[in-house]
Amino acid sequence: MVDVAPSLTVDEHYLKIELEALIRNDPSIWTFLRQSSLDGVWYWDLDNPEHEYISPEFWEAFGYDPATKKHLASEWQELIDPDDLQIAKENLAAHMDDPAHHYDQIVRYLCADGSTAWVRCRGIAVRNKAGRAIRMLGAHTDLTALKAKELEAKRSTELLSQIMNTTQGAIIALGFDHQVLSINKAGRHFLGGVNEPTPFPWPDDINFIDNETYELLGEKKHPISRSLKGAVVKGEVSVMTRTRGRDHRYVRVSSSPVSAEDSNICCVLVLDDVSEQEMNRQQVERTSRLDALGQLTGGIAHDFNNLLATVQYALQLASNEPGGSKRNLYLETAMKSVERGSHLTKRLLAFAKQQPGLAKSGRISEIMSEFQKLAAPVIEANIRLDFIVADLNLWVYCDLPQLENALLNLLLNARDAILRAGHGNHITVLARGVNEIDEDITLQREHPNTYIAKSLYAEQGATTAPREDSAYRYVEFAVTDNGPGMTAQVKQRAIDPFFTTKKTNSGTGLGLSMVYGFVQQSNGELRIYSEADQGTAIRILLPRGTEYGTREGPVARMARPQGTGETILVVEDESNLLMMLEVLVQSLGYKIKKATSSSDVLQMIDRGERFDVMLTDVIMPGGLDGFELARQVRQSLPDLPILYMSGYTGYTESDMAEVVAPMLEKPCPPDKLANAIRDVLDQQPAQQLIHQS
Repeated sequence: MVDVAPSLTVDEHYLKIELEALIRNDPSIWTFLRQSSLDGVWYWDLDNPEHEYISPEFWEAFGYDPATKKHLASEWQELIDPDDLQIAKENLAAHMDDPAHHYDQIVRYLCADGSTAWVRCRGIAVRNKAGRAIRMLGAHTDLTALKAKELEAKRSTELLSQIMNTTQGAIIALGFDHQVLSINKAGRHFLGGVNEPTPFPWPDDINFIDNETYELLGEKKHPISRSLKGAVVKGEVSVMTRTRGRDHRYVRVSSSPVSAEDSNICCVLVLDDVSEQEMNRQQVERTSRLDALGQLTGGIAHDFNNLLATVQYALQLASNEPGGSKRNLYLETAMKSVERGSHLTKRLLAFAKQQPGLAKSGRISEIMSEFQKLAAPVIEANIRLDFIVADLNLWVYCDLPQLENALLNLLLNARDAILRAGHGNHITVLARGVNEIDEDITLQREHPNTYIAKSLYAEQGATTAPREDSAYRYVEFAVTDNGPGMTAQVKQRAIDPFFTTKKTNSGTGLGLSMVYGFVQQSNGELRIYSEADQGTAIRILLPRGTEYGTREGPVARMARPQGTGETILVVEDESNLLMMLEVLVQSLGYKIKKATSSSDVLQMIDRGERFDVMLTDVIMPGGLDGFELARQVRQSLPDLPILYMSGYTGYTESDMAEVVAPMLEKPCPPDKLANAIRDVLDQQPAQQLIHQS
């Protein structure tokens, strides 16, 4: 150990002095430093330039065997790139003349395998007492891996730059202080041809305005402000304008926040000029609206003709009455028709101006009473018209004039279908409460006789999203007729605008389309069920309201009565629906037997199979409908509880003939099915239940 006294100066620190002594006295220390920190050292005799000591690490870095190499300058000069060799010689000459000129450059070497190595070559001249350079001590550091990453990064950057500058959309990286940190060529064009180097502030004269009112967007709607606050903007179309110019363009704005903590970038904006597409869209929309208004003329005449007919009938009837309550009723009906015409005019104006309706709460009993007064006079005397309100305390939340208009459309469509086909004589308008419409949708999604047009909108206007143990409740309005029914093709196109089965000039085909638009706007659902030669049931489900004028909030789900292992026979010819009913019935605690036709059921009974309840569809193939099947089953099993199910709700007890039983509407909500099964089972003596556990 070298004994050296500690020094307090930085240059002569005792550890520095000690290390230098170790290097002088212990060759292993020099070997360690050379091998661990350098990729080769060399020591060159400038007075005899052909002689040069080159360490083994120098050759090993390039894949050569040091034993095959001589300590000659020509050995390495033959491997160095000619251009780099010239640079090295120029630097060497300059360093020999001036010690302040550093001998430090990156050169390329040819490796043994033919590849190129990038090497940093540094050196220092050893000078005699006269200051003349007589030796050169140098060291190499292999930078090949680092250089490869640098070149790859450069290529990636150049490629990304090419892509960004080729793209027609603006790509802009913004900092938290509205500074533009990165921008492509299209982005500079979007910002008015700005040429400032980044970073630069977002131009003050670039603003976003509302595409309808052309007013400056406030903080809550401004896409840039929202993006800087961390919002994700997904393809919103706004009008971007320059205060000092006439440049107004429609721009689709998208943005995403940058979450990296060490990044100065707050968000990345993508702006696409959609002015041409937007102008084309507006032109198509204007053309479609004008076309719709043109085609609507016939429908307007049709609707107003019905209203005028109502007024005419009412006034004629009133003129034949000398006085009293009947005359007042007729005159009141005429006034209601006039009001109806006013509402229709408002709806036409709303259609032209694209104004949404105003939702509020209305009592179902009052709505149905007023509608009955309005509708009854326009229905021919040979058509029976019934109004049924299942619960007098129900409230509905929607645009009430639109609801009345929708019901009138459905009623007149049913009347026209009966009169046109000469088939049918009965229309029913029903209002009832419905719970949890969402969970039973799949039961009818694939049924061939049903078309469900579910609202695409989320629950709007509700202050609280329903929890798993709660749900929104609804009100169903159903208009059912026993007319000719619809074909499958008609059902699928029933809500298409301008589609109609009526003769020319007797309708526009906008009736059901407008009904669907109203239901969709109200966050409800439209269901169409029809059977050929049996009739059609069209139901609209709307949110429940409250007596305070608001929409009813989510309510706790009702507990469903569970079975105790009883066996339910389900008769349904549609396989998808039968599968869903199987899952549902089993989830309610019952066993299930399945049949797809009436003949299957009768064969099961002949084989001695028994069940506790029969749940049967009404319309089935094979010649026997559900009513006739029930009659024949009761001959063998006189006490068997029966449940009917049908999408068509216009059946009466006279249609059921000998076996009158509860009628479930398809799709039947799980809670209603559970209650119906439990009710018919509870009416039976315990000893008659064959599978009770």
